[in-house]
Amino acid sequence: MSVSTRFFEILRMISRLWSDLPLLARLLKAWKRGSYRGLSMRTIVSLAAALLYIVSPIDLMPDFIPGIGLIDDAAVLALLLHSIGQDLAAFRVWEQNRNRV
Repeated sequence: MSVSTRFFEILRMISRLWSDLPLLARLLKAWKRGSYRGLSMRTIVSLAAALLYIVSPIDLMPDFIPGIGLIDDAAVLALLLHSIGQDLAAFRVWEQNRNRV
């Protein structure tokens, strides 16, 4: 695979992950309200762990280093979105069905 092909593949992945952030926010809001309960304990623990890491002052790469400090937080967020992809897809279907009624 060429470098340019790999680069565009990474850009597509980042774009997809970025577009999942609003969906994740809606999922958390619906779960908090109690209207959506389709989350597994594994997903809840993953969400909590990622949130704790992102807000924690202890990082692999300190946040005060410009440009580099947020890379580990972005990686944790990307890993989270990837690992809960099935939950996000199920929530998307639930949300679409709920909006049809």
